[in-house]
Amino acid sequence: MRKNQILAILCLVSLVLCSCDNELLDDVETTEATTEETYLPAHIEEYGKAIAAELNSAVKNLSKMGVDYSSADRSEAFKEQFFEDYYEACPTKTKSKSVNPMLMSREGFEKGVKNLTKIQHEFIAKILLECKKSESYPDLAKRLISINKDIHSDVPEIQQERLFTITAVLYYGMNEFQNLEKLGLMPKTPRSDMQYLRLKTGGIEEGGGSFGDSCRKFLATTWIIAIAEPTPFGEVVASVVTVVVGGVLLYEVIVCAVETIDCGIMYAGCVDSGSMPSWKCWDCFTYCQGQNVWDCPRPY
Repeated sequence: MRKNQILAILCLVSLVLCSCDNELLDDVETTEATTEETYLPAHIEEYGKAIAAELNSAVKNLSKMGVDYSSADRSEAFKEQFFEDYYEACPTKTKSKSVNPMLMSREGFEKGVKNLTKIQHEFIAKILLECKKSESYPDLAKRLISINKDIHSDVPEIQQERLFTITAVLYYGMNEFQNLEKLGLMPKTPRSDMQYLRLKTGGIEEGGGSFGDSCRKFLATTWIIAIAEPTPFGEVVASVVTVVVGGVLLYEVIVCAVETIDCGIMYAGCVDSGSMPSWKCWDCFTYCQGQNVWDCPRPY
C-alpha cells in the first residue's frame, strides 16, 4: 500500500513537471511567434540594440542614484543637471562631459543639413510626423516598421543607412523605456506624476498606458542622428555616439517635448532658400529651439 502511495505521488509530480515544461515551451513559442520583423539591416539593428543596452544600464544607475525628475522642465539649468547625472550613470565613460549634446556648432549643423539629400529630408520629416501621429508605443513601433519598408523600396541604397539608424534608435530605445517602466525603474517625471494622479482619481489617460506613450516627439534625437558623421559599428559601437544619442533620447522623454514646430526643418529650408545669410538662419534656429517659435520669414 505504501509503495502504491509513493508511486502515485511520483506520477503526480511528474505530471505537474511535464505541465510546467509545456507551459514554458508555449511561452517561448509565443514569444518567438510575436517577434516583429524590423526590416533593418543587421549591423544597424545591432546599433539600435546597443543604444538600448546603454539606456538600460544608465537608467538602472540613475535609479540607484535616487534621481527625482518630477519637477523637470525645459530650462537650461535642468538640462545641465540631467546630462551631468546621465554621464555619471553611463557605463561607457566619455570625454564629452563639457559638450552640450543638444546643440552643435553652426558650421557643423549647416554642413550636416546640406549633406542630406532631398529624399532624406523627406523621410526625416515623415519619421517625425509619424512619431507625432502615433497613439501609443506599440503604434509607434508599427509605424517605424512601415517606414523601414518604404526606405527599402523608395530610397537609393547608398542613402538608406542614415534613415535606418534613426528608426532603429527610436524603435529599440522606446522599447527599452517601456521595459524599464514596467520594472519601476524609470525616473519620475511631471508626466508620470500627472498620470498617477489621474489613475488615483479614476481618470482615464487618453491613448492608454505609460508616459512613453505620450512623449513621442523626438526632434533633437532625430536631427542629431541625421546630421552626425556615419557611425562605426561592431566592436566600437559602445562609444561616445551611443552615450550622446541615448542621453538625448532619454532627455526628450523626461521633459516630454511639446514642440509644434520642427526647428531643424525650418532651418534647412532657410539655408536652402537663400532668403537670408546662413548665420541669420542659425540665429532663427537657436531661438526656435528655446522658444518653439520660428520668428523669421518662413522658407516654405
